[in-house]
Amino acid sequence: MTKPRIVAIDDEANFIAMLESYFVLRGYDIHFALRGVKGIELIKEKKPDIVLMDLKMPGLDGDEVLKMLHEMSPHPKVIFVTAYDDGGKTKARLLKMGAHACFDKPISSLKTLEKAINDAANV
Repeated sequence: MTKPRIVAIDDEANFIAMLESYFVLRGYDIHFALRGVKGIELIKEKKPDIVLMDLKMPGLDGDEVLKMLHEMSPHPKVIFVTAYDDGGKTKARLLKMGAHACFDKPISSLKTLEKAINDAANV
């Protein structure tokens, strides 16, 4: 089975480094952006299956990027990984807007995130 192509967009360099060390070692084709605008450019160039994305970022935030992705055809599946917590209201809204899944930061298990990525790619 071919591993899904991933673009990760997050303004936290430490989180990006953690994702890189985990997914690159496991053979994933993963590319990174620290800002939403750069993430959109990478998505257009790399045509990933999955986008891992933070919600709150300077410039284009996760909501805006998600809306832009839905205008692309075909558009990748989106998984949010965010520290933003408002009792689940935002997560419910993002799922209703078409996000495949939402995870809390700090992420408790990269293995669980990897499973969600593979599940999303096979939907």
